[in-house]
Amino acid sequence: MNNVFENFDATANLNDQFKQLTDLQSSALEPVRVFAAAAADTVEQIARKNYAVVGDVLESSVKQVRLPLSTDNLSDVTSAQLTEANALVEVLKGRATEYSDLAQQFASKAKEASESVSASFK
Repeated sequence: MNNVFENFDATANLNDQFKQLTDLQSSALEPVRVFAAAAADTVEQIARKNYAVVGDVLESSVKQVRLPLSTDNLSDVTSAQLTEANALVEVLKGRATEYSDLAQQFASKAKEASESVSASFK
């Protein structure tokens, strides 16, 4: 890695020095921006998936609550509740796969960012 101050001119006027320091900071923080972009995208996707999971659980819960109102036969209610619970499990399995895919995507983005940052220091 190069010395960050090798292009810094201490004899320049104060405005030029501030400009040079700003440029130095910007170039020093650029690698962090690459990781921050990947992290921000992933956090947004996780939040959206969490929102979807809460929606799935809410929908299932509402159905479960309404099932006893649909019939007087306890056996039918119990069977319907079991069916609904199994349906929710299947939906959540799908969501778990989505989370796994998201983790793999983030790992790939992080690897690309690491390679990009490493290449910029060579």
